[in-house]
Amino acid sequence: MSFPPQDDESEREATITSILRKKRPLLDADVSWIEKDITAYEQEMSIIDAQVALLTRRKEQLERPLSRRKSLLSSIHHLPKDILVEIFRWAAHRPQNSLDVTKGVWPLGQVCGWWWDIVLASPILWSVVILKPPYTQHSTDILAHHFRRSSELPLWIAIRTEDGANDSRVFDMVIQQSALWKMMDIRAPSKDLAKLSSVFGHVPFLEELYVSTRDSEVYLDTDALSFAPSLRCASLGPPVEISKRPLSGSLLTHFQGTFRHLADIRYITQIQTLIELRIRVHDEQDRPLDSGNPSLRPVRMEQLRFFQVNDVRILGALTAPSLKRLNYFPDFVSNEDATMHLLQDFLGRSACSIDYLGIYPEVVQKIHHLKAVTTSLSYLVVFYEEGHPASPLDRLTVRETLPAMNRLCLCIDRDVGWERRDGKTLIDVVRRRFHEERAAVLNVARLTSLRIDCVDDDSEVIDQLKSEGLDALEAEGLHLEKKSLYDVELVQRDWVGGLELQDTLRPGTRNSAWSPAWYHAGVERGHAATQVVG
Repeated sequence: MSFPPQDDESEREATITSILRKKRPLLDADVSWIEKDITAYEQEMSIIDAQVALLTRRKEQLERPLSRRKSLLSSIHHLPKDILVEIFRWAAHRPQNSLDVTKGVWPLGQVCGWWWDIVLASPILWSVVILKPPYTQHSTDILAHHFRRSSELPLWIAIRTEDGANDSRVFDMVIQQSALWKMMDIRAPSKDLAKLSSVFGHVPFLEELYVSTRDSEVYLDTDALSFAPSLRCASLGPPVEISKRPLSGSLLTHFQGTFRHLADIRYITQIQTLIELRIRVHDEQDRPLDSGNPSLRPVRMEQLRFFQVNDVRILGALTAPSLKRLNYFPDFVSNEDATMHLLQDFLGRSACSIDYLGIYPEVVQKIHHLKAVTTSLSYLVVFYEEGHPASPLDRLTVRETLPAMNRLCLCIDRDVGWERRDGKTLIDVVRRRFHEERAAVLNVARLTSLRIDCVDDDSEVIDQLKSEGLDALEAEGLHLEKKSLYDVELVQRDWVGGLELQDTLRPGTRNSAWSPAWYHAGVERGHAATQVVG
């Protein structure tokens, strides 16, 4: 193989250019040297290809030892094992689904052999189990491996099941681990919830329990909770009867539940360790509480800080001197004022000083009945929920109404009948309480903060309020927060360990005791951490 001298090669390139541009014909003599050049170039290319292949293989051979040696000098290889475990916990502490082996803790072991050894030998990394449908025939095998790796460590489990056969098998495996439950969040059909009775006496570590279902007319058997010595937080969506099957209440500080009978309400209000209580009275309540009965003395809940009710009839039996925050979400707001008088009597009898109140907009129209007991209230949250009219808030422009209120929050559900005039009225209320001179005329504290939480990202409410002057108020110094809390029906709760599970919950769900079910009480904590129900 040989190539022509450089001068001859330049001359041949010029000849080829002339032929390609049709400036001269292709002669028989040209064909001979062109064919020789083609053979020479092809031979040279073949030699280069072979050399490239050899170099590529050598490069690949060098990459692994080079990477191993570099990794020895990296900072992370100088960290102690316990520090790495903490980093891994942080990296994988919010798995979307523990059965997805491409996410969460599973990929950590694919980085290097040392990491894999740490992952396998660290049960704490496997102690958080998030289970969501759809399940397959392999789900139980993956879950069995997950449970084996968690060893005997207490478990944080969140499970959603539907009616499939694979769902039931996964749920059964979770039930078998009840002796290790520390936090349990269940959303399941009634047939699965019925299996909870089998864990009676087998939940020694259970501290938090959250139960909900989409099924209607479900009764929740609480036998399992009658011996749960570590229980401190329970959220029971389906109606329960606990007066005949008492809870382990020695450590219980947070409770939410739906009740049909007064005996159950009386029982739960006598648990003196409670600091947060949410009660939903089911429509089939057997009879109203006879607060006028002289033999029935009010129960005094010394530690209660937060209280949520949907029916003021139960308040006649209660006194809560330490109460700071109250949510009142009636299923129906009548035109009569009797309910507000009962609420006023409760707050007055308790001699408490509430600084937070959560109510529907139509209750705002009756807020003047609470004038004597809301002088220290600084934070008002108004829930616009489907099924409740978007009543105007003009009552807040009446002189000396909620004189200490300096923060206002609006929580707006889907499909609320919000009209343009509602936005205009609201901005007028905010303007009159925000401007210092107008607030002085009303003899109220100046409004400094407005928070608007909408379920939908594309809610038109914000745009309406902007067109009425919201932007101008913000420019003048009003602190404005705008959040879209529940993109694709999202609800969250902070668990022990800082866990969160994203799942679906439709606004206004009535099988939850936390009403409005779509919001929970995150706002009175100053953030949107909320209940996980699916």
